[in-house]
Amino acid sequence: MISKESIINVVFCSDGNYIEYLATSLASVYHNNLANNIHFHVFSYDVSESQLDKLRAQPGNISVYKIENADLASYDSQSSLAHINKSTYIRLLVPRLLPESVQRFVYLDVDTLCFSSLSALNAINIDHHICAVVTDNTKDINRKNSQRIGMTTDAYFNAGFLYINRRAWLDHEVERKTQDILRDRKGQLKYLDQDALNIVLENNVVYIDKKWNLLYTLLNDEQQQNFIYRAETMPVIMHFTGGRKPWYQEHQGVGQHLYLFYRNFTAWRDTPLRSYRERMRATDYRVYARRALQKGHLVEALKNYAAYLNKKLKK
Repeated sequence: MISKESIINVVFCSDGNYIEYLATSLASVYHNNLANNIHFHVFSYDVSESQLDKLRAQPGNISVYKIENADLASYDSQSSLAHINKSTYIRLLVPRLLPESVQRFVYLDVDTLCFSSLSALNAINIDHHICAVVTDNTKDINRKNSQRIGMTTDAYFNAGFLYINRRAWLDHEVERKTQDILRDRKGQLKYLDQDALNIVLENNVVYIDKKWNLLYTLLNDEQQQNFIYRAETMPVIMHFTGGRKPWYQEHQGVGQHLYLFYRNFTAWRDTPLRSYRERMRATDYRVYARRALQKGHLVEALKNYAAYLNKKLKK
């Protein structure tokens, strides 16, 4: 009989627009943890049964929970960021909705890929903390973010990976407190529930190595293309932060290759990649112009740089 302690519970949350990306991230966890007993808990909002059936058909122990509209009604119109939607708030509800048998679990954003075993989580002691987290940015930016939201410490974490002590979360009433802050400070929080969670969980988290939630946007171009080839830079979890996700046609490179590799294990393997063009900002055109120039694609570089200038002038 398998003990509860030997099970590694992994939680994902998504709506219908992101279920393909969830499936890909889940596949990456599954295939890098064949020797571990992983139980996936998928919280879905506005996802069709046909999509959920595709997800359930993937290998692995997968439980699906449906979130009703009423559960997320209080989060309408909270976000002003183009790549953030209401389903991101599901993570706040998860500890309350999980089965009682689940005492520890990992929450992962859908824009993550796993590259190695999660078994080392068993050595992370969160008995006296609400969660284990990873710092969000550079020390200076983290300090500015913590000051911006009125924290008393300089620490600030990224909420795309959370290793949660469920009982401590519930006892601390994290869901209610976070909701209160989102309501009372609406329009004041740049990073929404991540900001609110940092406020609520201050002094109640333990910081762990960045390999558990390595932010893609903190890597330079060379690092983004070469991290996979070096053992010392290989993360357990790569988090593709920012708007330029690997599932967009235009965001080519190693990150996209890895995403497509794991997507091949899902029912979405033959789905065409979406285009990022409608979401392109001035900074995106500048990035793509620089990358095209580095590859020697002069015409493409000039087109993207012209689009960058055009966007800048229209501001």
